[in-house]
Amino acid sequence: YQNLFAALRSLDAARRPHLALIRPAYAAPGGYDGYWASVDEVLTAPGEPGPPTPNFAQRQARRVRNWLGQAEAARSPAPNLSLFLKQRQFDLLFACWTDYGPSFSVPWLGWIPDFQHVHLPELFPADELRYRDWLFGAMAANAARVILSSEDARRDFNRFSPAAAGKARVLRFTVQLPPEVHSTDPGWIAEHYHLPERFIYLPDQFWRHKNHELVVQALSLLKPDCPDVTVVCTGNPNDNRASLYFGELLATVARLGLRENFVVLGWVPHAHIFHLMRQAVAVLQPSRFEGWSTTVEETKSLGKTIILSDIAVHREQAPANASYFDPHDATALAECMRQAFMGRAPGPDEALETAARAELPGRVRSFAETFVSIGREIAA
Repeated sequence: YQNLFAALRSLDAARRPHLALIRPAYAAPGGYDGYWASVDEVLTAPGEPGPPTPNFAQRQARRVRNWLGQAEAARSPAPNLSLFLKQRQFDLLFACWTDYGPSFSVPWLGWIPDFQHVHLPELFPADELRYRDWLFGAMAANAARVILSSEDARRDFNRFSPAAAGKARVLRFTVQLPPEVHSTDPGWIAEHYHLPERFIYLPDQFWRHKNHELVVQALSLLKPDCPDVTVVCTGNPNDNRASLYFGELLATVARLGLRENFVVLGWVPHAHIFHLMRQAVAVLQPSRFEGWSTTVEETKSLGKTIILSDIAVHREQAPANASYFDPHDATALAECMRQAFMGRAPGPDEALETAARAELPGRVRSFAETFVSIGREIAA
């Protein structure tokens, strides 16, 4: 949402839509403060104050319970919100991960990030598989249009819901950068986190499909001939679908003697991610599945070499200066890592950064104009 809002705000006044963020009545104080500068107004949805905002696992459990009880299909979705938006003459509601039913007063645009549960069903509990099938089917049936982040995801959508294929629209998001990101030498970030000057950076949640195990295997292959090779990881260490995964991963790292080579920082401030990227010799994205990789978009905006798993969506994103490896082949990954670690200098590449900065405004404008075109199509 932040990237979309910022992109829309970059359009000229005649093209830019009026943006309103609708927050729930029971939202935590300050929970939406980060959006104020990006939208024209923040409105509170009608309704009685509810319980405190649940965390992700609680929301998922509630959704599964609703699905199992058929409560979602039986109720009238958000009647107060429907009237609220109609009275204020809004043209379009954009929402993700929800269904507003077939008779909502305002045309609504849904977003499905990916169909990971179809490709990797072994990573999901049976209840969540059924829930996702139900939810995505309801969105396909009831939304005016369905946003997919890639052509790869659109192909999945067309197979999943062929009757709604005409509703699918691809909106490839572009990551904007903090204005100050290029103003400092990123070398300070290595000192701040007690890191070596030279490292490969992996910014991903510790979820099974992100493929950290393959990175550990590749490090084990590399270490005899390249003992200083280091991968620095940031991201959420908790996978609600596999609570033991992170601990098992670290146990493998210790067993293989890779504690100095596989460095986990966990959560870091978002602004630090860009400094870690700039300082690294290369960024690594080993994931087995993505809808549209934020990491890839960040490196494209920043101007950074990246090592990528060879999956369809990464090829579609087509970052410059990328090397690809089979996401099931530790030897292939080890060779890509060796070439980057031994062959590239740490810190910014001035030529790559200059080219990325020149291309970014056009990429942002294309992102915003595509969304506006979809919105105008629905409103018409």
